[in-house]
Amino acid sequence: MNPSRYSESDEVDPTQPYNAAFEAWKDAVTSRYQMDHGFANSFMDLLTNYKKLHDECQREKRNAYIWQREHDLTQRELNALRSAAESSSFAFVLIDGDGAVFHEDLIAAGEKGGGDAAHELHKSLKQFFHESPVFPNIDTIFVHVILSVEGLSKALYAASPNNVIDYATLTKFGRGFCRAQPLFSFTDVGYGKEQADHKVRKFFEIMERNIQCRALVLAGCHDNGYATFLESFRGNQKICLLETTPAAADFRKLDFKRLSFKHIFRSEPVPTRPLPPPGFTMPHFPQHLPQAPPQTAPASAPPAVRSPPPDLAGFPSPSPGSSPKLTPPASVSTNKSETQANSYAAVGRSTAPITINIASQKKPAAQRPFYQLNKDNMRVDVPLPKADPNAVRAIEERRQANRTNLCNRYHLSNSCKNGANCNFYHGERLNAAEMLALRHKTRNIVCSSGHKCEDIACNLGHHCVNPGSCFFGNDCRFSDMHGMDTTPTLKIFEDGTREVVN
Repeated sequence: MNPSRYSESDEVDPTQPYNAAFEAWKDAVTSRYQMDHGFANSFMDLLTNYKKLHDECQREKRNAYIWQREHDLTQRELNALRSAAESSSFAFVLIDGDGAVFHEDLIAAGEKGGGDAAHELHKSLKQFFHESPVFPNIDTIFVHVILSVEGLSKALYAASPNNVIDYATLTKFGRGFCRAQPLFSFTDVGYGKEQADHKVRKFFEIMERNIQCRALVLAGCHDNGYATFLESFRGNQKICLLETTPAAADFRKLDFKRLSFKHIFRSEPVPTRPLPPPGFTMPHFPQHLPQAPPQTAPASAPPAVRSPPPDLAGFPSPSPGSSPKLTPPASVSTNKSETQANSYAAVGRSTAPITINIASQKKPAAQRPFYQLNKDNMRVDVPLPKADPNAVRAIEERRQANRTNLCNRYHLSNSCKNGANCNFYHGERLNAAEMLALRHKTRNIVCSSGHKCEDIACNLGHHCVNPGSCFFGNDCRFSDMHGMDTTPTLKIFEDGTREVVN
């Protein structure tokens, strides 16, 4: 080796390999530390999530235990209620006694006939329920007969050949009917169809919701009004229809189960009153008496005869069994024969003219049709005069005779758009007293337009007739209008003119 060519840069550092190894080791340690730190962080995250899920799981286990215990308790209570409902289940039978009428021989037997009818009806109903696969064994049967004893007794009295059935006989029949079976009742709602319908429908709605009522029977197939009412109960398996007389047309589309007991109820409606003999014609009374030539009344002459109100003129309302009397005025000279012939029929047949002093009378001006509003622009019905009870009975008898309600539009407005296809009765026109009775009846029907109605010819009701002391309370058809101010402040006429009511 040439010493002259040696330098320090040519010397090799003996620690270089160790330094390189140390750096490699240090890098490995750093990487491992980072890896360990990452593992530790991941483990802590997993541990935190585990504890969270564990707590949730324990909470759900506790909830599941609580809910299972509640479920078991509720199931036991439900089973107990079902058992109690099945053990105390009953059938409820509603009979509209005005149309579903018991056989005449049963009614004529009075209290004994009522007892026989109750026992036979209970026996037949029990047999029907036991043989029907739809109903369970029902031993408790309620029967509720709702009717107008006065109206039915009069119809039966007129229809029976020997007039053996009267009010007292029908009352005794009802007493025997109630006494024979403790769960049977016989309710007299008084005269008026609306009262009976209201009670029947309320009973029906309550029993339809009662889970213990396993069978609900309605005997009302004679009245189309019940068919409309039953539309909302389609598909209810516990409802049955008890047919007595042939079912009205609207019942044909209802698919409820049917039953009939022809040995208990009449299969034909009660006949109406006998028609007058051939050749008998009711006299026609003009709405205004003919005016006599002007005469000078003496100073001592009595006041002139007062004419009846315009809406009742010419339409007498005789009481049953009596002829209306026309009292001659004092200024007319009469003899004995004339006195005996002073009925309306005799006046119509008389050839001698009757002179009446009408010198001081003035023909009232025709009143324009109008409707009234209160201070809140809500419609207020014009009060109606009191209806004649005889006219009310005549309306009801005509309804029963034709087995359908009278057409309000035909008789009150002369504008039935259905014509011959109308489901309600048209027939002979009503007189003024009967029209007033029908107006009272239609006032119980709620107008679909309510207090906003602007139809002058509307005959329906727009508020309760007794808003301050209504018997039905919240069950009233006009309950939403209770408290309404019924004081009229404005008249609206047909031509749109207005008049302030003082």
